[in-house]
Amino acid sequence: MKLYIYCAGGFGFEALDLAKRINDVTQQWDAISFIDDAPLGKVVYDTPVLTFEEVLNSSDDFEVTIASGEPFIRKSIYDKLQKNNVKTTTLLDATAVISKSVAIGDSVTVPAFCFISSLAKIENNVTLNTGTLIGHDTVISENCVISSAVNIAGNCIIGKNTYIGMGSQIKQGTKIGEGVIIGMGSVVYNDIPDGVIALGNPARVMKNNSDHRVFNK
Repeated sequence: MKLYIYCAGGFGFEALDLAKRINDVTQQWDAISFIDDAPLGKVVYDTPVLTFEEVLNSSDDFEVTIASGEPFIRKSIYDKLQKNNVKTTTLLDATAVISKSVAIGDSVTVPAFCFISSLAKIENNVTLNTGTLIGHDTVISENCVISSAVNIAGNCIIGKNTYIGMGSQIKQGTKIGEGVIIGMGSVVYNDIPDGVIALGNPARVMKNNSDHRVFNK
């Protein structure tokens, strides 16, 4: 079995390091490589890079994890993998503390030093980053990206395709809508509607998330 990490960029490098740590213990993959739709080279971060078509046309047994920090790009890739019946996999770092009552979906990434509390739900194609805290009964909906050192209290709902910037804090019982960007370091006391960019302390809506992009080039 081979593992492919979809997106050979900075977050992909972090996913590769995580996968290697897992594989050192489990020995579950014979090889780990990247997939990228616009590869910068055949080898990146000392790791082979293939196109999606090359992987599909191979005879290898493989599975894929997604390593994009853009929620809407994650959704597009995940939908493409599902359409082509490609198996996806979840990566859980050994240092993450996850309650046995947590429900974790398909194609989820939980890196080092995360904490996920009782009865939380992490839906399909979600990625957390280092040191994220998820409170009890909180739902992180599909395709979300939760950055490093984010603290989401209990009984929160984070809508689909939403990005929470690093160091943000979300008050107990808060609902954040779909397709939202929460700027880094924000403190969210009140519900946030769908499709907006909000930031600050307290977090306020600044404008619509019309571009559906977190990182502008």
